[in-house]
Amino acid sequence: MPVKHGLLALLAQRDLTGYELKVRFERALGEFWQLNSGQVYSTLERLRRGALVMRHGDDTAVGRARYTLLPRGRRQLERWLSSPVPRLRPVRDPLYVKLVFTPPEQTATLLAALATETRKYTQATDTLAALVAREPLSFAGRTRWLVAEAARVEYEARLTWIESVRRVLGPHALQTGGAQPEPCATASGAAPARRGPDGYCGNQRVRALRAALPSRERRALRG
Repeated sequence: MPVKHGLLALLAQRDLTGYELKVRFERALGEFWQLNSGQVYSTLERLRRGALVMRHGDDTAVGRARYTLLPRGRRQLERWLSSPVPRLRPVRDPLYVKLVFTPPEQTATLLAALATETRKYTQATDTLAALVAREPLSFAGRTRWLVAEAARVEYEARLTWIESVRRVLGPHALQTGGAQPEPCATASGAAPARRGPDGYCGNQRVRALRAALPSRERRALRG
């Protein structure tokens, strides 16, 4: 567990209370990993029972007790630091579930919802880009910088993936968006115009694509 080993690493520096551990953990990782007090103290209790840390002070005043890293805990911390991550992180995201279980006739609704995701990740990417514009000099500052840079790269990858979803499913949304395409306009006596694979012909495709866009993007196109 990253939290367990993070607490061990902090205790390797000095004895700390549960509150101090929470503050220092969140200060190190910034907004990327927030802890609640219950998680901190339950983890410390498991570490204490496993003889990895020792608690000083009255058992009835756990909040004010200080914790010391024991030799067994230090050895486990060293093994964790020197070991590779045992497996890739599982790909579990609510958006993937929504994508897989969206029925074909609701594709346009899904793409409209993705516009909100695009704005959210764009804003986060812009914020992180400003945060990592300058690389700090201290070692601690550089490790925090690297965490922020990892988040920025991950958010940019998500934006690229969302664009792939819109590219792949966009034509399908035009076919299943509800109303059927209007008849292709033809000159008097001319042969009927040929529709494309998406069911539209001529300017119909452009008008349908514009209609599928969020209102903000439609206004940008008009501008």
